[in-house]
Parts: sequence; C-alpha cells; structure tokens
Amino acid sequence: MNRFYQILFIGILLFITSCSSNYNYDNVDYSTIDIIGPEDSTLTDIISVYKDSIDLKLDNVIGFSKGLYTKDDYSKTKFNSSLGNLIADIIYKQADSVFYKSFGNNIDFVLQNHGGIRSSLLEGDIKLTDAYKILPFENEIVVLEISKEIFDEMVLFLSNEKFPHPISGFRIINNKAIINKERYLNDKFFLATNDYLLSGGDNMFFLEKNSNVFQLGYSLRDAFIDYAINKKKLESKVDNRFIRDE
Repeated sequence: MNRFYQILFIGILLFITSCSSNYNYDNVDYSTIDIIGPEDSTLTDIISVYKDSIDLKLDNVIGFSKGLYTKDDYSKTKFNSSLGNLIADIIYKQADSVFYKSFGNNIDFVLQNHGGIRSSLLEGDIKLTDAYKILPFENEIVVLEISKEIFDEMVLFLSNEKFPHPISGFRIINNKAIINKERYLNDKFFLATNDYLLSGGDNMFFLEKNSNVFQLGYSLRDAFIDYAINKKKLESKVDNRFIRDE
C-alpha cells in the first residue's frame, strides 16, 4: 500500500474509531442528510477532517533540492536530462539494495521512461507532494533478467527515440553501449525498470522477451521518497551518459 492510501486509510480509521462510542447498536435510527443543501455542513466538516490530515502529511518536507532539475534540459548531443538522470540513479541505488536482500543479486542497469516523469523538481525544500507530482503513476519497480541480444536491442531503440529515456549503469555513445568489461562477460544482465514498460509501454516490446521477472513490491515514488529522506540534499546534472551526433 503506497503512502497516500496509508494516510487516507489512517484518517478514515481514526474518524470511525472516534465516533464508534457514540452509537447504540441496539437502537439504530435512520435519517437522511441533505448533502446538497448549503446550510448543512456535516459532510463538509467530515471531508475537511480528512483533507487537513492528508494535506498536513503531503506538506511534510522530506529533503532539499540544490537546484532546478527538469526532464527537458537535454540537447541533441547530450541526450539526457538532469531530472531523468536523478530518477534513474535513484532507482539504481534504492532498487539494488532491495533486489540483493530479496534475491541475492545486484542490478546491472536501469531504464526509466521519459513520459513517466510528469513534473520538475524545484530548488529548495522537497515536500511529499512533490514526489506525487513528479511520479504520479502507481508504477512498481521490476527487475528483468535479459540477454546481451535484448540489451543491444534496447540500446538501438533508445538511440533512435525522440525523447531521452533515463538510464543508469551504462553509457550510450553514437548507438554504442559503453559498459564495464567484466559485466559484459556475463551471459545475462539484471535490468531495473517499471511494470509499465514491462507490459510494452512506450513501444518497448523487447522487454517482454526477458527470461525472468523479479517483483520487488517497491514503487518508483517510494524509492524517490526514501532516497530524499536518506540523502537529505539532492543534486543532479546533464552529463555524458548519453551522447549522440546531431
């Protein structure tokens, strides 16, 4: 259960608990409440209790951003963005720990879709609500076991895309992948991505050719929140992880 629904559930539970002692279950009277009438504020008051509780939690500061990071500050040659790099690196760090504890292996690479990032990270305090704006979808992190052939197909696909899909753990220079030599000696790679792409989202149907899928039970948003809380101060930049000719 993600944090938003946990907060909502707790609010409802507290409301029901606080009211339960006022009811006599042996003699139940039924009445109707006009929820439209402007003079009856009962429903409005109840909703405001929930809303105030939720807003208070979403307004909590979870970290600090050292600058303005967006998914649109890429160029034709430096085909990567500051926010995309940050998200991909967060997935790498957070998911690798969970994957190792659960399955005894480390993640090799990360692939996140450009369209899954929906807002910018502003300079200053990072609030819980920012995590929901940047990553509003209920996407879970999954780890795929892929072959070298699928990895090469992925690199070719990314090199021909209109928008830069965030990556981590390897570089792409003019359609060619640059990775650790020892890693490339392996017959298989572990790729962390999200369940939307696993199902062929953004035309990444090659990911369906994986030989194994590991469910982490860990959402992209929760990974971002945990990282922000632990790291405290976040920073990123456009770098040389994805370079291509004009």
